[in-house]
Amino acid sequence: MKKTLLALALSAPALALGQTHSTVIDAPVVSVQPLVEVVSERIPHETCRAERVRVVERGHSRSATPAILGAVLGGTLGGAIGDDTGHQGVIAGAGAVLGASVGNDIGRRQQRDDGYYVTEDVCTVEYELRERERVSGYRVSYRYGDTIYETRTARDPGATIPVRVELKPLP
Repeated sequence: MKKTLLALALSAPALALGQTHSTVIDAPVVSVQPLVEVVSERIPHETCRAERVRVVERGHSRSATPAILGAVLGGTLGGAIGDDTGHQGVIAGAGAVLGASVGNDIGRRQQRDDGYYVTEDVCTVEYELRERERVSGYRVSYRYGDTIYETRTARDPGATIPVRVELKPLP
């Protein structure tokens, strides 16, 4: 307080000329209250589990036996039918081609799906919602003269807070 009175006494000549004068003083802090806000965060976590999966291999028959057997039977049957005609060779050839096609189709129908099981890791990402408190600033009450004022600061000022005091003459 003595500093303030000294500053006022030294600034009296400037005030007499109608000029504004300011000075910075350290005002005593009366109370400090932290301003707290809640912040939410999404934290990803990968979760994996072993899962049994069936693998099916589908493919064409590896054996030509059904087609060959069909061609032999078709050719024999065609030769027997065309025995009395002059076109036995043509009918036997057509029977062999037709028999091969039928044998191939029968072989495909009898083919089964070969499958087996494997264990694979199946992973998914899940999010955990976490809330925490954080100090966003401080509500500071300080005394100047006989009056208590309030302000907001980014940091805790401690025992005193710098305050600019401005002196201006009245018109």
